[in-house]
Amino acid sequence: MREKHSTEHGEGRGRLSPQREALLSARIKDLSLRLAGTPLERSIAQLHAELEAKGISFKPQCYLSDEWGCPSGVPVIGLPFYLADPNLLSIEADLGGGAETEAEILMYLRHEAGHAFNYAYRLYETQEWLRTFGDYSRPYRDDYKPQPFSRRYVSHISGWYAQKHPDEDFAETFAVWLTPGSDWAKRYQGWGALKKLQYVEAIVATLGRRPPVVTLATPDFTTEEMEGTVQDHYRQRDLDEKVDLELRDAFDQSLDDIFEGPGEAPVRAETLVRAERQRMMALVSQYSGVSRGVVRALVDHLIERTAAMNLSLHPDDSREAICRLVSLVTVMSMNYLYTDRFYEE
Repeated sequence: MREKHSTEHGEGRGRLSPQREALLSARIKDLSLRLAGTPLERSIAQLHAELEAKGISFKPQCYLSDEWGCPSGVPVIGLPFYLADPNLLSIEADLGGGAETEAEILMYLRHEAGHAFNYAYRLYETQEWLRTFGDYSRPYRDDYKPQPFSRRYVSHISGWYAQKHPDEDFAETFAVWLTPGSDWAKRYQGWGALKKLQYVEAIVATLGRRPPVVTLATPDFTTEEMEGTVQDHYRQRDLDEKVDLELRDAFDQSLDDIFEGPGEAPVRAETLVRAERQRMMALVSQYSGVSRGVVRALVDHLIERTAAMNLSLHPDDSREAICRLVSLVTVMSMNYLYTDRFYEE
């Protein structure tokens, strides 16, 4: 369910340390990764405590997998394998466009707990759930086109994720309802999303202390089954998220307007854009709903063009330059989202 990533594999960035080289070359199944003894145990314990405090006896089992997820119809939670090891987490931070913070881990856990609760009681088969959230059997599309700031949906994970599919809508609604101190009744007063939150409140009051209907707890894809190397994992993610750009010099004039020409200022513009890369990706994706893959491709293209044009800037102009650059990337991303192209020929 997560959309973020970028891969270097040591190419063009100098030599890797022997430790990182060995870790990238290791098969994931051979790393003997476990949840026990990691900070993830504390996060999972907090999730279970939050469920208990809300009157839910069901506590979904958690396991390490290739990504965040809950197998369709199975009430268990998969967590990304790299979260179980600090060295892998460092690789994710470098190659994956930024690793999750502790707060984000809890956000994702609450979201996946929503899926698990839905599956544990087969809520998606009931007429009330269908009337509230929509058809669970609707095709699941990665290229959904969200309506930013729509009040029909809660706002939790960035990118207006509740709008992706009825199942995600429920999971996001559940996560907001579960979050301690969210004060959802006041926060969503007057919103169409309020009735969804009220549904969660009511269904938990009815089912929270009952045994789940589905007791199957078979993981979908565990680290013990992951034959590929750590490096293979990132290469495959790059392939899955690849966005082909044919921009060439289409936005060179815009970059010229934002930055100074070669040698006209003391700082290389490329240095600033690289330093702000992850933050730009996060901000644009969060508020536009455009996938991280698209935003990443755009930002990396602009980095390449900024370097190729040898643009520069004055340090005092950095804040304005970033504001203008974020605006440019946002407009380009939204244009792609709604027209399937970055600009009109």
